[in-house]
Amino acid sequence: MKRFLLLTLFLFTAEALFAWGPNGHRIVAQICYDNLDPGVRAKIDKLLGPDYLTQVATWPDYLRSEPKWNFTQPWHYATINPDRTVEQIIAQNAANDSIDDVIEAIQLMQDILRGNATARKTMTDLLKKNDVQPLNGSVEATAIAFLIHFIGDIHQPMHVGKNKDRGGNMITVQFFSERMNLHSVWDVGIIEQEKLSFTEFASFVNKHEAGLKKDCENDPIEKWATESVTARENIYNTLYNTTDKGSGLPKLEYLYQHDNIKVVEKRLAAAGFRAAAVLNSIFK
Repeated sequence: MKRFLLLTLFLFTAEALFAWGPNGHRIVAQICYDNLDPGVRAKIDKLLGPDYLTQVATWPDYLRSEPKWNFTQPWHYATINPDRTVEQIIAQNAANDSIDDVIEAIQLMQDILRGNATARKTMTDLLKKNDVQPLNGSVEATAIAFLIHFIGDIHQPMHVGKNKDRGGNMITVQFFSERMNLHSVWDVGIIEQEKLSFTEFASFVNKHEAGLKKDCENDPIEKWATESVTARENIYNTLYNTTDKGSGLPKLEYLYQHDNIKVVEKRLAAAGFRAAAVLNSIFK
């Protein structure tokens, strides 16, 4: 994991590239870990060896700075324009053998961890073709890291985005005193504005959203993505409720934070609860 530790330094210059930001992914992983069955938790710990689930949850984003891992770039998001449904995109992508988006990436990682030989061969062939090594030399550890990360990604509304503005990356806003793109506000800004550590945030969400667990943990992946599309459309529909008089940019400050922190908390909670349900079902 020497490479992993070195890549953490990259965080401070490339934070805006990451879904949820590092703390968001750690929050999802912590909620997941807290809701794993004890026996499953022990199996996950053994597979990850020297690393924690909260540590490897950010690893797939650090890889994106390495050219050899470019083949994983499309695995972090799905493009679902307003005139298409999640089901239509799934059917479209199923027509070819490539891993086209975050939905197919999640399914691949689940299949690897369930012992599917074809899925494992798909992953090992990709690693070999691109001359990269799996996490800690283990395809299964790699699949766990990717799975926990991608489940986080699909629950970030701007990662189930529109292609015209690259999921909000091309929309500039005024977030408190800083100019950011809309995507980064949802990746990083709203979470960091709370000034909590990832363990504090996860603890609060685990408690406040406990009632969500039974309601959401057995939902299919289509529902995960559809929820994000619905949340995404509300983000666009309320974007210009307040504008900066000088620049005309959307002005997102305390009212925006107040109105949307609960959305963020629910998306993080759902991601963590669902990730735990998936891993519990695989390793029970």
